[in-house]
Amino acid sequence: MDNKVAIITGAGSGIGRTTALRYCEAGGKAALFGRTKSKLETLAAELGEEHCLVVSGHHETPGDAEKVVEAVKERWGRLDLLFNNAGTYQPAAIADTSIESWNEALASNLTGPFMMTRAALPLLRDNGGGVIVNNSSTLGLRPVPGSGAYCAAKAGLVMLSKSCAIEEAGNGVRVIAICPGVVDTPIHLGREGGAGASHSEFLESAGGMHPLGRVGTTDEIASLVLFLASDDSSWTTGSVITVDGGISLS
Repeated sequence: MDNKVAIITGAGSGIGRTTALRYCEAGGKAALFGRTKSKLETLAAELGEEHCLVVSGHHETPGDAEKVVEAVKERWGRLDLLFNNAGTYQPAAIADTSIESWNEALASNLTGPFMMTRAALPLLRDNGGGVIVNNSSTLGLRPVPGSGAYCAAKAGLVMLSKSCAIEEAGNGVRVIAICPGVVDTPIHLGREGGAGASHSEFLESAGGMHPLGRVGTTDEIASLVLFLASDDSSWTTGSVITVDGGISLS
């Protein structure tokens, strides 16, 4: 990643935070974008200001995507990777899903990545190409009861990735959707395994649903993102890659 530049959304915690750490450790620079400025600043202090910049905002809010892209252009003059990682998960059956919850699921998990992609494409093209990695989910490939809005949004993100890949191939921009299974991130904090079970018991129970017998780690997802951002994957675009401990097989 020597001297390559990334925008990472949802960089304050979980997969985004780990990916930012790994990307910068590999020699890259990163714009840390997310809702909670204090979390981004804590990460920036770990990375060192020479390796990153902090932009707080909401990727689904008009103008915020352009704001972070402009900050990257002014600081480094190039963009090599957009990692559309940010998203939310609020489980509910379709019959119990309010229009507000539906709109929030689509805004965070689909509209936000679209707006980031649209804002970033000119700078990626000016750089002679680059990579967009969209963090979808196995729930974008297979339905799970009680997650209709999330499944719909993540399935839309898969098709957005494919559509962008075919449109931008001639500009040297590669686009890939990754589909994790359950990963140990703060998005699951507060979720219980049933009958008053703890968060750790939820993760243990969820791990049992995966053929490999455990949930994933943020490092495992970050490793895939870095590979896709590297020249080692230069003939890969439009792909939908599961990184899920085999859960999509069941």
